Amino acid sequence: MNAPLFRLSLLSLTLAAGFAHAAGNANVALDTVTVKGDRQGSKIRTNIVTLQQKDESTATDMRELLKEEPSIDFGGGNGTSQHLTLRGMGHNSVDVKVDNAYSDSQILYHQGRFIVDPALVKVVSVQKGAGSASAGIGATNGAIIAKTVDAQDLLKGLDKNWGVRLSSGYASNDGVNYGASIFGKEGNFDGLFSYNRNDEKDYEAGKGYKSPNGGKTVPYSALDKRSYLAKIGTTFGDGDHRIVLSHMKDQHRGIRTVREEFTIFESDPAKDRQKPSYRETTQSNTNLEYTGKNLGFIEKLNANAYVLENERYSADDSGSGYAGNVVGPNHTQITTRGMNFNFDSRLAEQTLLKYGINYRHQEIKPQAFLNSKFSIPTTEKKNGQDVAKPADQQAKDRKDEALVHSYSLTNPTKTDTGAYIEAIHEIDGFTLTGGLRYDRFKVKTHDGKTVSSSSLNPSFGVIWQPHEYWSFSASHNYASRSPRLYDALQTHGKRGIISIADGTKAERARNTEIGFNYNDGTFAANGSYFWQTIKDALANPQNRHDSVAVREAVNAGYIKNHGYELGASYRIGGLTAKVGVSHSKPRFYDTHPKKLLSANPEFGAQTGRTWTASLAYRFQNPNLEIGWRGRYVQKAVGSILVAGQKDRQGNLENVVRKGFGVNDVFANWKPLGKDTLNVNLSVNNVFNKFYYPHSQRWNNTLPGVGRDVRLGVNYKF
Repeated sequence: MNAPLFRLSLLSLTLAAGFAHAAGNANVALDTVTVKGDRQGSKIRTNIVTLQQKDESTATDMRELLKEEPSIDFGGGNGTSQHLTLRGMGHNSVDVKVDNAYSDSQILYHQGRFIVDPALVKVVSVQKGAGSASAGIGATNGAIIAKTVDAQDLLKGLDKNWGVRLSSGYASNDGVNYGASIFGKEGNFDGLFSYNRNDEKDYEAGKGYKSPNGGKTVPYSALDKRSYLAKIGTTFGDGDHRIVLSHMKDQHRGIRTVREEFTIFESDPAKDRQKPSYRETTQSNTNLEYTGKNLGFIEKLNANAYVLENERYSADDSGSGYAGNVVGPNHTQITTRGMNFNFDSRLAEQTLLKYGINYRHQEIKPQAFLNSKFSIPTTEKKNGQDVAKPADQQAKDRKDEALVHSYSLTNPTKTDTGAYIEAIHEIDGFTLTGGLRYDRFKVKTHDGKTVSSSSLNPSFGVIWQPHEYWSFSASHNYASRSPRLYDALQTHGKRGIISIADGTKAERARNTEIGFNYNDGTFAANGSYFWQTIKDALANPQNRHDSVAVREAVNAGYIKNHGYELGASYRIGGLTAKVGVSHSKPRFYDTHPKKLLSANPEFGAQTGRTWTASLAYRFQNPNLEIGWRGRYVQKAVGSILVAGQKDRQGNLENVVRKGFGVNDVFANWKPLGKDTLNVNLSVNNVFNKFYYPHSQRWNNTLPGVGRDVRLGVNYKF
């Protein structure tokens, strides 16, 4: 099969909206990510951000980097205060993969799961909906996929075999960042070390914001973010073989509230319910990767093995019931070990076969097991008063306490294994894809109980390209996701035992999607419509406050989601104009007698229809681009739970998320006329709009950032 035609066919399988009409090197980036990279299936992701585009922006986090993608929404706040949704589905079923390393466990449901410093990555892309057979473990609702930068990437544009890259930036609201990289190549070996720091103070929200403590800034939103990447690689065999060993570490430091998605409550001036404490949240990944080609029947091989560690350190958790009210320092850790082997073989000139295996093992390591301190109150609320429970109830409570005290707890673990095969065949203007994936999981909860199950997931796709510029596509994919381990911070047992029900299965997504793509080099447009159903939706126990002896993770219902995405662009000379829109409507149907499905943002949120637009012009002399971008989110009404979301008193919540619009202006200047020196200026939220993003709770939450003037410089020499 002709390689350019194959790449064009992959490009034409753009079923998602947003914008795939990138800069002149976009085909190279797409080819790298799709064919040689993380193997997320044959469906191209939109809004791919390349190293060059990143260097031309002032973005210092993933929210800024992906703000032109309308299907993705980030909550307010900073760092792990942010919750993420993709097509309205929350991070419980969305992955962030860095060098094909990823975990689906979380520290605490009151905080986000992801830490990624854009300064260390070279390309970021988005996969939407249930993935094809080759998309990896748990690909039910999509992923954000990043690759870390190599020495060879930074050497481009230099006329020597070593170099230095320096960067620095200032943000008026309110922070500074700086970084340095040293990289080089000698013979078959190359290496890189990169360090970056972004020190952000409490930020100001938009016009009209009033802080609960009376100030202008959002309390406890400050973070000192530090990251580094060390990498060494070797290429041999006339370039057919490459081995890379890397270690990356991201760390956020700051005084954080107990529930990081919230600030202090207005009704709680003494901060008794939020108990701020110094905290460090760290993610580190050690990854060994091999890439080979021309290996006989195996045309390409990409394999990696990794150890991914997520850690939470708190200087004092005496005020956190979630952490077991541990006095003094508290350490909680999630360790993930995984391997992926992905092969390409060509059966004939027009048929590519992709096959491989995936393995992932996760383990939660709490500070200590505290089930010996489990207790049930002897009183209960009646008519607003504390009254003694009946004697028979107290007797039962004492037996439940004794039961919990008797457990010998162990670290919760989960193992996922999978194997897949997928064929891509091109014939007479059609590209046909078909695949089958086998997944199996085994979960052991901290009481020692184990549950395992397996599933088969087929995937199908077709692309019809009647014209050089036009293509139409359709896909029908199944994917499964195993039960998530319970929040790491709460596996101590002091609030009871969290087990898993017999017969619990992986939830299984079925996604049907139709789309079109047009690109004549000047005008481009794409769009899609999707329908998704998730059966056997999983629910961990959602009431984290009651003193119940034993609770179980179960299959609790099903989920439906449907929506559309459209994007268009126009490019002529130095002028580029883009527009995109995304809308989805996830709905959770709870069939469990105890109604366990939740509208917490970790599961999903009803986000408003989102529009994005941008207009930019690049002058040739001087090499200067100036532009504007806007993001507009319409009002969203209703809960993702079909029966409505209820508060703790059982009252039905009328969830209304107000619409908003945010405008930015930006400029990129290349004083040397090439990519080695970039001077970037932006004014984000020009009109100082006060707003709340939609991918978070509807009350007591964190607002978006107000006006922010940012200046950044990066220089490679």
